[in-house]
Amino acid sequence: MPIPEAPKISKWPFLLGDALLVGAGAFILHTNPWPIPPIPLGLAVGCFVAGAWLAINPFVREHAAAVKLWEQANLAEAAQQIDQLATLANQIAGATGQWQSVQEVAGRTVASAGELATKMNQEARAFAEFIQRANDQEKQTLRLENEKLRRGEGDFLQVMVHLLDHIFALFGAAVRSGQQPLIQQLGQFRAACLDTVRRLGLVAHEARPGDEFDPRYHQTPDGKDPAPGAKIAGTIAAGYSYQSQPVRRILVAIQKDEPTAPAPTESESAPAPAAESAGTPELPLSPEQGS
Repeated sequence: MPIPEAPKISKWPFLLGDALLVGAGAFILHTNPWPIPPIPLGLAVGCFVAGAWLAINPFVREHAAAVKLWEQANLAEAAQQIDQLATLANQIAGATGQWQSVQEVAGRTVASAGELATKMNQEARAFAEFIQRANDQEKQTLRLENEKLRRGEGDFLQVMVHLLDHIFALFGAAVRSGQQPLIQQLGQFRAACLDTVRRLGLVAHEARPGDEFDPRYHQTPDGKDPAPGAKIAGTIAAGYSYQSQPVRRILVAIQKDEPTAPAPTESESAPAPAAESAGTPELPLSPEQGS
């Protein structure tokens, strides 16, 4: 039921009294020198407190009246609800009679749901087994494809390194011939080949004559490491790295006690790109990969 509104109290007399009291307190504070004596200060504070109480008094009275009206309305509503309890009791009695039939239907529904859940669990297990078999078969297929790709990559590296070794040997023969046009043409051809394989990730590395032998990057034709501090006479075959991974160490010739003619390198006869120019590779080459 709607709650009646409490009668409104005229608030302007209270607000006017509040304004007068606040004005009186402000006048007292303004007319007394600083520091303000206790008596005028107490009077000013009393004016402010009385003005505040006078300002909120009408609102408090209206709130109290509204609370009383709300309590009365709730009491009336409670009495009406008590009158409806008899009707509710009759409805409960009828519902109790229907509960037995609902319970029987619910029991049959639960039994059907149990059978359905059992069938679903069986189908789920069968489907999971099928997915597992398909997953295992796909993994096996991917493993075989990966092995094929790795073998193909290894064959590709072997073929490319073999071809680059022949190109290096051909360039060295041109250098030993002393024919500058032939040296220039073969140097450009080798530089183009090295640039092409570098785009595929295969990078060639050469050693500079006079560098100190480092077993991590260099190897000798007989596979034996020379004495510490041995100097390199020249590059016999370039070393290679594929996608920053070492493939083979640089095959070098070691300087003897008597000066010997170093093996030709591209840096001595023709300019080469920075990626294929002489130098020590940044990544160490393991003995297994350098063989």
